[in-house]
Amino acid sequence: MTNQRIKIFSHNDLDGFGAPFILKEVQSVMFPEVDFDITNIGAGKIDEELDYWFTHTDLGAYSDLYIMDMTPDSEHTFNELNQHFANHWLIFDHHETEADARQKYSANAVTVNSDQEQSATSLVWHWLKNQPRFSKLSAEYQSQLGVVVELIRAYDTWDWQNDPTLASEIKTGADELDQLFWFYPIDYSAQFIQKVLHDGWEKYRQANQLLIQTLNDRRTHYLHHHLKDVLIDELDGHRWGFVYADDYKSEIAHQLLQEHPDAEAAMVISPKSVSLRSNGKLDVAQFAEKYFHGGGHAEAAGGRIDINMIQVGEQAVIDHVKEAIHSSQQEAKAQQDTLADNIDPAVADKLAALFGKKE
Repeated sequence: MTNQRIKIFSHNDLDGFGAPFILKEVQSVMFPEVDFDITNIGAGKIDEELDYWFTHTDLGAYSDLYIMDMTPDSEHTFNELNQHFANHWLIFDHHETEADARQKYSANAVTVNSDQEQSATSLVWHWLKNQPRFSKLSAEYQSQLGVVVELIRAYDTWDWQNDPTLASEIKTGADELDQLFWFYPIDYSAQFIQKVLHDGWEKYRQANQLLIQTLNDRRTHYLHHHLKDVLIDELDGHRWGFVYADDYKSEIAHQLLQEHPDAEAAMVISPKSVSLRSNGKLDVAQFAEKYFHGGGHAEAAGGRIDINMIQVGEQAVIDHVKEAIHSSQQEAKAQQDTLADNIDPAVADKLAALFGKKE
């Protein structure tokens, strides 16, 4: 029986699922007396989620609280963490926009002294390596898990595109793993990542080669189709490329910047969020934090939008059709007026006698 319960809140992307579920994967060996209660949530929602959880939960049932792939923004939240969990809470996060907050509470923030960019999953992995029972994992099993961790890290930090020293199999694997993750509905994300961690990447990849090829082909078509509709405009003194897409957002943004070298940043707009990428001339993390309640990294960030893009698009079509109808009616009226002006008066009198009494 378990006698310790740890609550984990984490983001709902690949890194956000990888971080807590790697703990779940090694639980039987490293934490046999612990139950991990995991909740994955959207970006920017950690403060409100914790605020609700603190007041609607039997906090005495939990010994610790971990936050992964996100950092609270509110000082009120940090006060609540200290009040309810004292020194029994940890943050595993790597986003630059919240670095100052983590520095303020450095005793509760897991960090790694490395030149390599980290993800939440890699931070958890390094933390695990320093735990007493890590050595109980076999060398083969450590290697298997380490590969998955590196694939997630490489994709989340975008090293799979930007680091020329990264091995080609890691770059390819990172891309393929992320595509597979987003292929499945969010309700199956936990099941997916647990399967990959348990089987290992090579075994899982071999069993899903046809699906991977199909997803590669689908993405190629998707990017080609959507990148035809790019708009270039200026925002806040910087030249941006804009495109609407609700899938393959990172890849579309990356490709947009390659195809439009005059653009300093790319904004991929979807129904509820924006995905931002930069070529290094603009800090999109600060931009996302200022205008979209978001954050991230200097060259890769995201945020939420408060308008309903579907309704905006529908209204644009309605307005367009209304204008077309109005123009058509005006044109028809103009033609009638022209006909009345040009008709011979004698003919007009005869028509009036035929179709109605002449005034």
